[in-house]
Order: sequence, then C-alpha cells, then structure tokens
Amino acid sequence: MERLIEILGDKLDLTAEEIADILWLGLLKWQSPSGAATLATAVTPISEEEQSSREQPMVIEDDQSAPEPSRPTEALPMAGLQAQRPSPRESTSEGIGGLPIALPDAPALRGTLALLRALKPLLRKVPSVQETRLDEAITAERIAETDLWVPELQPELEPWLDLALVVDASPSMLIWQRSLRDVQRLLRQCGAFRDVRVWSLDVNEDGTACLRPGYSIMAAQATPCSPRQLIDPNGRRLVWVMSDCIDDRWRTGAVNSALAVWAQCGILALVQVLPEWLWDRTALQSVPKVRFYGLEPGATNQTLRVKRRDRWRRSSDTDIKVPVLTLEAPVAERWSQMVAGKGSVGAAGVLFARSPQPPLNSMSLSSQERVKQFHIFSSPIARRLAGLLSACPIVSLPIIRMVQDAMLSDSDQVHMAEVLWSGLFQPIAPVENFANPDSVEYRLQDSETRQILLGETPPADTFQILSRWVNQRLGKTLDEFVAILQDPQQREDFGNQAQAFAGVTIDVLRRQGGKYTRIAERLAARWLDEPQTESEPQRKDEWSLENLAILEFETAQLIEATSDSGFPPLQTQDVEVVTIVFEDEPKDSSRSNDLQLFEFEIATLGSGWSIRKRKGQSYRWVEWLGNTLQLEMVAIPSGQFVMGSPEDESERSTAESPQREVAVSSFFMGRYPVTQSLWRFVAGLPSVYRGLEPDPSEFKGDNRPVEQVSWFDAVEFCDRLSAYTGKFYRLPTEAEWEYACRAGTTTPFHFGETITTDLANYYGTSTYNNSPKGEYRRKTTPIDHFGIANAFGLCDMHGNISEWCQDHWHNNYEGALADGSAWLADDENARRILRGGSWFTYPRNCRSAFRNYSPPDLRRNDIGFRVASIVPMTQ
Repeated sequence: MERLIEILGDKLDLTAEEIADILWLGLLKWQSPSGAATLATAVTPISEEEQSSREQPMVIEDDQSAPEPSRPTEALPMAGLQAQRPSPRESTSEGIGGLPIALPDAPALRGTLALLRALKPLLRKVPSVQETRLDEAITAERIAETDLWVPELQPELEPWLDLALVVDASPSMLIWQRSLRDVQRLLRQCGAFRDVRVWSLDVNEDGTACLRPGYSIMAAQATPCSPRQLIDPNGRRLVWVMSDCIDDRWRTGAVNSALAVWAQCGILALVQVLPEWLWDRTALQSVPKVRFYGLEPGATNQTLRVKRRDRWRRSSDTDIKVPVLTLEAPVAERWSQMVAGKGSVGAAGVLFARSPQPPLNSMSLSSQERVKQFHIFSSPIARRLAGLLSACPIVSLPIIRMVQDAMLSDSDQVHMAEVLWSGLFQPIAPVENFANPDSVEYRLQDSETRQILLGETPPADTFQILSRWVNQRLGKTLDEFVAILQDPQQREDFGNQAQAFAGVTIDVLRRQGGKYTRIAERLAARWLDEPQTESEPQRKDEWSLENLAILEFETAQLIEATSDSGFPPLQTQDVEVVTIVFEDEPKDSSRSNDLQLFEFEIATLGSGWSIRKRKGQSYRWVEWLGNTLQLEMVAIPSGQFVMGSPEDESERSTAESPQREVAVSSFFMGRYPVTQSLWRFVAGLPSVYRGLEPDPSEFKGDNRPVEQVSWFDAVEFCDRLSAYTGKFYRLPTEAEWEYACRAGTTTPFHFGETITTDLANYYGTSTYNNSPKGEYRRKTTPIDHFGIANAFGLCDMHGNISEWCQDHWHNNYEGALADGSAWLADDENARRILRGGSWFTYPRNCRSAFRNYSPPDLRRNDIGFRVASIVPMTQ
C-alpha cells in the first residue's frame, strides 16, 4: 500500500485527496456485484454504442441490476400510466401519427463523481444484526486454552444505512424521468447503502398519502400500502422523496401525513429537482425556510436543531422538519455531513405543517393576464422557448428538445419545466393514458395565447421552427405540407387536429410576409372561411396614412465664412420642411408611459467646499399608481465603467478590489429610493409570495424613504409592482448600482473628491478627506431634500438610506462577472449587498465604490431600496 501511494503521489503528481478518491472508488469497484462495468457507467462518459441504445426509452426497474442495452424497447414508466406508446404511424385519440424522432439521450445527471464524493460521510460500516463471520484467531486461541471446539462468531460489517427512494407520482414529474433513472442507477452503484428500493408516492381517493412499490407501469396497478411500511425499527433507513412540489397534493398538505411518519421515526430528506431560484413558484413558497443541525450521527428529523432568522428556534410538535437538497455536490455534501453528526454544518430545509390546508382557489386569468404573469415570473430563456413553441401545433418532449437543440442550446430541463407548468400549455389527453412521457402531447390553452406569443417572437424564428416541426413530425417539407392543406381530399389524414394544424400554419405564414402572406390568405379562405383579398394585407406593425399628421418646424444652416477676419455673425436660412410623424389617439401626456425629457441640477463640490451647480437633462417615464402616486424611472444608458476603487483612494477597502471594467446594458432606475407612500400602496396589493407590513418605517413621512424592510420584503415589493403594472421591476444589480451612482465620474463621490452635509445625509460629525464637520441629523430626510442629482438624474445616491441590491456578498471582485448581471452564490441565505451608505454611517461608507452586506432577513431603520426595470413595455 505504501508503495502504491508513493507511485501515485510521485510519478503521477496526484494530491492526497485524489489518491484517497482512487482508493475509495477502487473499493467500490471491488464491492459492486456488477464489477468495473457498472462503476464506469456511473462516472465516465457513455460509449457510442450505449449512446445509440439510449435513443430508446428505458424502464426503471425495481431489481438490483442495471437495464441491459440489448433489452427490447419498453415505455418509460410513470405511476398511474396504463396505455402503451403508439407506433410511429399510429394515431392517438386526437393527434396524428408522426415519424419517430431519434434524439441523443445524454445523461440527465451531471457531475456524478462530485456527487459521489459528497455522499462519502454516509459511507461507513456498522456491525450487522443478522450476518456473522467466524473469528478464526479468537477461536483458535480458545481451543488452545480450553480444548473446547466452540466457534467464536463476530457480527459482519455492512453499510450503515439503506435507502428508500420515494418518487412523487404527480403528472408534473413526467419530464424528470431521465434524472430519476440516473439517480437510481448512481445510488445503487455507489456502494454507500445497504439496500436501495424505489417507491411511488401517491394519494388515495380519500386524499391520504399512500405508497406503491416500484416506479413503473405495474406499480400503478399495485395495491397501495401505508407510509409506515418504510419505518425501520433500528433507525437505519434513509428516505429520499424526489419531487418538484408543484402538484396540489403539496399545497394542500395531502402528503404531509407521510412526511410526518418518516420524519418522526427516521432520516428524511426532500430532493427538489428544480433549482433553488424556482422554489418560490412551488409549494415551498409558503413554508418557513430554516437550517438544520444534527448533534449525533443518524439523528431522526424531529430531533434536529432548527435555526431560523439567525436565532435558534424551539422545536414544535406542529412542525415537520424536512431538509431540502438538490442533486448538486455542495448542497448534498452539507446535508451528508449534517446526517453524519457534524454539528457545525447546517443543511437547508423547511418546516411543513402537520394539518392539511384547504385547497387554494385557482384564479381565472385571461389569455393576456396569463402570458403577462408568465413573463414576469419566468426566466428569459423560458420566455424565448415559449415563443418558439407557439409555432408548433402540438408540443411533446421530443419536440421541445428539438427546438432547444436548434435554437436554444443553452436551455435545459428547468426551462422546459418553466414552460410546461406555466399554465400556458395543457395536455391534449390525460397523462395517465400514456405509458411514455415522450408520447404525452400538449397544446396552448387558446389561440389568443398563441397570437400573443407569436407576436413576441421574430417571424424568421417561428417560420424555421414550423418547418422543423413539419419535417420531424410528418416527414415532409413545409411546402409539401401547405400543398396538402390546400387539397380538401387530404384533410382527413390529419384527424381531429386538422383545424389546429392549419390555423397555426396560417398564423406563422402571415407573419413571415411576402409570398407566404398570400399563401396564408388562400389557406384562410379554405380553412377559416375568411374572404380572400387580392392585395397583401397591412401588417400590424406598418404605418397607416390615416393616423399620420404633418409637423412643421424650422432648421438652421451655418453659412461658410467669406472673409479672413475672424468668424462672421451666424446667419440662418429658413427652409420649409414637411415631416410625416405618427400621431396616436389624443391622450394626457402627463399620464403617459412614453419617455419624457426632464431637467435637474447637478452639483459639483469645488475647492474651498464651494458648491457649483449646473443644469442637466435626461429621459424618464412615470409609473402612475392610483390617481396621485407616481414612480419616476430614469433612463440609464448602456456603457462601460471601471468598477471598484483605486488603491490610492482614501479609506478604501480590499473588498473593492481588484478594479475591473464592466459593461452595463441600458436599463431604468428609480429616481429616488422607494417612499413610504409608494410602499403603502404596493403593500396593499395582492400578495405574490409573502406578506408585507404596510407601515414598517421608524421615521414617518410620506416622502421619506421606507426603511426597516428586509431584502425579501424588497423583492416581494418588486413582484407585486410587476404584477400590478405588467412591467418587470426588480432590484438593481451591484454593478448597475455603482454604474448609475458614478454617472460617468471616477471620484469617490459623484460630486467630487469629498462630501459635505449640504449635499448628503450621513454621520456629519465625522469627516472624509479633510472635509469640514457638518450636521448629524439622526434620521432620514425626505427624498430630494437637497435638490441635486448626478449626471443621470438620480438623487440621494450617497447617504440617507442604504439600498439593497440583487447580488450575494463576495469578499472581493476576484472571479466577478463583467456583464453587469447579478453575482449569485449557491446558498439561499447568503448575505446580500447594500450600497450607498445612510444617515447613520461614516462618510467613507457613502462612497460610490463602498460595499456593505447584511443577512437577507435583516430589518433596520437605515436600510431601504430603489427599483430597477428594463425598457418600458408598450401598453
């Protein structure tokens, strides 16, 4: 062994950790019944032969062996599913047959080696209560001493825990079948568990939770059993519940009875397949988020210590303690160490209530409201994917993967889940009627939803997607498909979906323009009974002469000088110019969302502490809230700037290093911090994710900044404001904040090298860079109290109130992003960035580059925020 370690360390230049991993994996290989082949499958890329075989669906089995590549094609199972997958040319109830789509089935679970390392704290041996072995040494010694031939038996060592993998059988888990398959394979091959068994978590007709053995087609027909069947009297069973927590069974608490049983008697963890930033769109949104600590190995969930809001919380009989982890190595490692009894390591989790909650009343939304809600709460990639899928008459998982591969290579299963469970799409038939998730077909809720999504997607992209859909689904070119649609005798080939196929094709072709618009007219006359016109119809984005007005104005021209004696007086020459401009319906410009030019005063602090002021101009739009309240949003142009402070800046911090150039895209930012009057209005709007205190501030005043609001409160404010206005509001990123604060300056403050209490509200009895002492006001001041702004038109950027930003705290700028986006960490409880200083802080903390941080749930009377937004949407 020493010789092996010497060779690995010296000749292969490996670290001690890498050597330990090699020996550990070698041990697993020796212990695994399937030998090296199965282990290599878990940690190495698949071969071309296996890649080819993976194009066929696989079955998640309940035995200990992995599926054989030569196994006949079977349907990928889902609890509650019955029918077999239709053949390529076989029609479903409403759909039509299509060509099979052979897409590479790459592993859904990535980073398996890192995940194996994360589970190492659970890889321990304990004496078995059933298996024994002969201790030859002690037996021989006893025979020699007593001449009695009595064998000495010792308990065999075996893995510490066995694992029950409980998979949520709700329809929304359809798209995660590949991930479930890879997780099951990894857990069985890693050697960390004594036994791995798979179960389905379902709900009986009376609304109580039940289990079914396995996760296959046959499992749906098995007799349900009680969750208590998973209880191990020795406390050596680990229960992993895999779910996305989207189904109503999680919102109403129907599964909570099962969670309570497992948490009381064993080790339970919820494996959330969605990333943490999407948890607030699931049932986890309404449950308390905590951190758990275990003081001994294998402690049951209900004996774990709970830390919430930076203080220890006494456990309650009404709480079900459930750690939540994702299949990411850092999260899994923290949870593993907590289970192994490392008391200093905490694992994130939630507290479920024991008593079920009444079902939520679903809100009826119009098509426009549904799309608007999706735009507000979804990622940009998901919004793009939904627009592309609107060009497909029927959507299935293979179709979505085809669209992702063709147009969105950076998208993954998470974005697929965002789109399918957004409320925009619905299954054509109940998913229980399909034996294979790939055979489940979806369509948009209505044609109006499709029109909205198509209108937001470039016509060239929708045309390309429709062409690909026709080729993949029907095995024809788009021209051949259009020819078929124009032949009445071939309509029957499309079954009940013929009208939908034709309608989507017409919509896409009309937006493409040119000859395709005329083709769309002919198809509409045949399929939609629309009258065919000879001329090409006017597009919605073209100008109409009926809405044009004539605008007259004067121009000036500089005449070339005719003498050598200096510059002559400027001369003007009148030219009559007629310009056609678009004139919309008359409206009150003061209440318009259009950009408006406004003036403000910019202050510069000169020598002798003199304040010089000059006029500045910028663009803004005004968001009206109610009849009198207005939120002013100032246009911040795109540009590049050097973020951080130079080494010679007085009283700087190393957290502001190293300086780097950052490119920021154009956006809009609140002219002032959010006031208490604006806060009260938004706090009175319907809740999105959490409640808001309507009057949290200590220093009262409608025009004073709101304070004593946490980062979570600020995010909820933005969510409510977005839902109310239809525009996307958010907190600024840290890079956006500093870029907007500097407004093109490189000095410590946007008004110069130092600061004075005549320009900002801070701890005025302290000085910066030899500035004079000033007034310490001991409270916030009303917005625009000083009547000055920076060159962008923003007020109160230095002092008065510290402002929350999106970013998580990092100790410096090493590895920071350079595109102006938010720099986030994996920990949901990570400290958040504060910028700008406050009435309570020293002047050095009000500098443009100064960085501060606080826990996201902290509320203090000198912490507030201002909002940011993208370019305003046209209503």
